Amino acid sequence: MKNKKLVVAVAAALTAASAVPALALENQFTGAFTTFFDTGNFASTGVVEKNSDTANYFVQRMRLGYTAKADDHVKLVTKFEFDYNYWGNSSYVNARGGGGALGADTVNMETKSIYLDLNYPSINAKIGMMPNTDSLKGILFDGDMAGVLLSHDYSNASVSAGFFRFNDKGNVLGDNTEDMVSLDAKYNVSKNFKVGAAYYFIKDNRTNSTTVDASGDVAGVDANGNPIFLDNANFVPASTVTTKNDTKVHTLGLNAEGVIGPVSLSGFAAKQFGDLTADMDAKGYAFNVAAKMALAGGTARTNFLYVSGGKDAFYVATNGGDFATEGGQFYDSEMIMLGRDKWATTIDNALIYDVNNFNEGVIMGTLGYDYDFSDKISTAANVGFAATAKDTGVARHEGDSNYLGTEFNAECYYKVSPNVIVGVRGGYLVVGDYFAKGSDNLWDMKALVNYSF
Repeated sequence: MKNKKLVVAVAAALTAASAVPALALENQFTGAFTTFFDTGNFASTGVVEKNSDTANYFVQRMRLGYTAKADDHVKLVTKFEFDYNYWGNSSYVNARGGGGALGADTVNMETKSIYLDLNYPSINAKIGMMPNTDSLKGILFDGDMAGVLLSHDYSNASVSAGFFRFNDKGNVLGDNTEDMVSLDAKYNVSKNFKVGAAYYFIKDNRTNSTTVDASGDVAGVDANGNPIFLDNANFVPASTVTTKNDTKVHTLGLNAEGVIGPVSLSGFAAKQFGDLTADMDAKGYAFNVAAKMALAGGTARTNFLYVSGGKDAFYVATNGGDFATEGGQFYDSEMIMLGRDKWATTIDNALIYDVNNFNEGVIMGTLGYDYDFSDKISTAANVGFAATAKDTGVARHEGDSNYLGTEFNAECYYKVSPNVIVGVRGGYLVVGDYFAKGSDNLWDMKALVNYSF
């Protein structure tokens, strides 16, 4: 009797379970592992000086993406990052990019993005922390950001609208924030020609606190080495000054790409207006043109970029932290030291870190050539020239010119398998007269391995 009851109970449980609709997820994994040896006199410090030291170090990064796809309309997209900023840096700590020393045992997982992707015939919606880049080749913003992005594709056009919250600081959430609204549209004029227009509005009214140390006539020091001030008319106690940003920047942009004969062209123009501060108008502007064409079995490339400076400095989106700018990298330059290196991880330095460039702007031209010797061996060579658009008297400008320098670089990669490459990349930069007389020219060499899946 007991056995019969058990059989009945099991049967009932199986029947109940079968009545619940099953959610069959498609699990998708993507990622990349990269490590390289780097040596040079600039990349690790970002300093241009005389008698610069030569550094050598190893860098390691793994990026892991996981997508939980419910069906053709719904998926959850995530991406995580694990860095050793350089081998030997630390162990047994909880630190971004730590764990590269003997023993490892470090919590260093970084969350890059987590967002819901809803894709229906009438609309696509991305909701959450997502990667997002402007239609100006990334000179305004290019990073991970939290928000909502709605888009729709037509037969010959596409439109999108988004809201993003970059920062939220203050006792009342939503009161002191940095937010962006974006509108973007593209239209296919023909099979070979596409035009686009974009509008971005960034508002920043965050509060910032700055502590001013005490000052006055010093009578001595305490046990901790802190100064003891005389209580007289010259004594000014320590204080905290709180200021509030008043940034309202509108950016209008036009972009185009197309093919004319053997030449592929692309470019953009952008203009800013509004307020950088309560006392300073936003008047930045920028334009770019790029071209490439097949030549002698390879591909020749060229790029020109102008970004205004001085009183017309171009505003770039910021996070207000240690890694301030989230745009302006302009990786299209294919530079190593003149512009930011496409292989750089946390150790990331360049003469032009972002196109705002200390409010001095950028004038840059580059030439490049790609050539594949076989399906396994690929090479590229580049030369770049750059100057500031306007001298604003920043501390690093110790020379008598706006010319930053000329870089020559080359790279070669060997495809070990469809997913694994090994390669070398090196460059030499002749420092311009923008920097102090006698400053060393810059150089950098990398040997790397990359596995993508």
